[in-house]
Amino acid sequence: MKIEILAPVFKCAEDESIFFSRLYSLPGYDSVVGKDRILYLILKDGSANVAINEVQEICDIWNTTYRVTD
Repeated sequence: MKIEILAPVFKCAEDESIFFSRLYSLPGYDSVVGKDRILYLILKDGSANVAINEVQEICDIWNTTYRVTD
């Protein structure tokens, strides 16, 4: 599953570190790549549905949006 996340604005380096740490710990995490102002999060099949709720929570905390593209 591929998810596009509009890259958030971070308050400091620690804030950015926490954000990416949360992404890395998602069930089924495979990779994340940034291009322009979009982050492309790849999740392995099988656990993606569980991770979607967590992605929503992460995006809410950092006041950004996401959409599932694949």
